[in-house]
Amino acid sequence: MKLRFLLAALPFIGIYSGGTLAASTPLLFGLPFLLVWNLFWMAATAAILAFIYYLDSRDEAAHASERTGDGQ
Repeated sequence: MKLRFLLAALPFIGIYSGGTLAASTPLLFGLPFLLVWNLFWMAATAAILAFIYYLDSRDEAAHASERTGDGQ
């Protein structure tokens, strides 16, 4: 359970820590650093949330009952 909370905090920390890393405005792939940073963290957030969804076990009992037909 704590792993899910730590994973959920990563995007928040990642997105808001980018400003401190961009003291000067370097270019990455011809784009400003903060734009690349935000694009990276948007994709990373989606991947992290998909992994958290995969780890979530709250609906396993409901899915098991649907498969066996004992849902009522």
